[in-house]
Amino acid sequence: MNFIFDKVHTKDRICCVCGFFSTKDKGIHSLYCEFQAKTCYYIRTKFYSNRQGKMSHVEIPHSSVNRNNNEADYANYRLKHVIQSGPLIIALPAAFNFLMLFADWNIIQEQTTRIIILFIRVLYSFCLLFLLVRIKKIRSFPVFCRIITFFETAGMAIFLYVFTRYPHPDFMIQTLGVITIIITIFLIPNTWKNMLVVVGITEISFLLLSKLSMTASAVMNFWAGAVYITIDALLCAFFSWNRQKSQHMEFLARQELDRQSSTDHLTQAMTRFKLEEEAERWLHFCRRQGIPLSLVFVDVDNLKPINDKYGHLAGDKVLSEVVFRIRASLRDSDITARWGGDEFVLLLPDSDLAKTVEISEFVRRSIENRPVLDDVTATCSFGVVTMNGTSTFETMIHEADELMYKSKKLGRNRVEYGLPEDVSNS
Repeated sequence: MNFIFDKVHTKDRICCVCGFFSTKDKGIHSLYCEFQAKTCYYIRTKFYSNRQGKMSHVEIPHSSVNRNNNEADYANYRLKHVIQSGPLIIALPAAFNFLMLFADWNIIQEQTTRIIILFIRVLYSFCLLFLLVRIKKIRSFPVFCRIITFFETAGMAIFLYVFTRYPHPDFMIQTLGVITIIITIFLIPNTWKNMLVVVGITEISFLLLSKLSMTASAVMNFWAGAVYITIDALLCAFFSWNRQKSQHMEFLARQELDRQSSTDHLTQAMTRFKLEEEAERWLHFCRRQGIPLSLVFVDVDNLKPINDKYGHLAGDKVLSEVVFRIRASLRDSDITARWGGDEFVLLLPDSDLAKTVEISEFVRRSIENRPVLDDVTATCSFGVVTMNGTSTFETMIHEADELMYKSKKLGRNRVEYGLPEDVSNS
């Protein structure tokens, strides 16, 4: 997609998630992206030029940006499921670790070792319970994965330490313990890579420690246990991979359903219902952060004569091309929505009245200057307003609509604008 600008903000860097300029307060990036439950990624610096009236055309590759956004959305989707099932995920390992104290206390007779193991297990269970209480505070699935990997590694280290303290450990019983740990690791949500690493280290460490302390008569048990552990790890890895694949397919299906319900089929603009939902969120966010929010009401001029002369399919293509040119001129954070028929609404966060008028003028010229079909040209009328202290979405729509009709009365193909309090007097 080509991004075309005629307003110069030299060397502004754009956040591909929130669309804000990095020359602004960088806190806005994290606040907005937390507000959208997304992670910020930065893309190539965009340069704008207006030398001698020429406009720059900057090609921005979006494949990696979309991939990063999809990965961030999927990570947030998994985190949502983790938080919902968090109590069970954390409580079971904590309870299992605490119950192991009874076995340790009966097998180990040395008092000092008993006290050390008691302290370690109680501390570990307490930390797990603390995580259980604080799990809803975690805002990132990668952070959750790092925390879980740390606790799994610590649990593995505790198991191996206690194993070396047993005076005469039964290898097959301890093998069952390792198998249980491996199943638990694959049950707890984590990245597949982290699971494999922790399980691999657990199996290798256990087998090495067992081999060092094993008598020659128990070699057959050793190899049998190694085979059982390996088979268990492979089966768990397969089912865990299959579960994550199914979860990802479910996420993609939900995402597609959401896209279809919030996207106009003809123009690929946002639907009116979705716009109303997003507008309320943006009004609250921009007012809280003290940044401007502008709204543009756009109406395609004389669409009915085009439909009558060339047919409704041609009219549909005109609407699609108009929306394409509008979206090509805006940031990723700007919203283009179909209000109804040949009317569209643009919502521009972090854009004051002067900047929005300039953008609207450029959009108007980009639609007017080139045919939208082979020999069909189109024009649009614009009404621009910006948010004030008492604005609501309904009042902004009403004010922008009045300004749009004013541009119609003054000859069409114009941009009319005014402060909200000036609209009723215009």
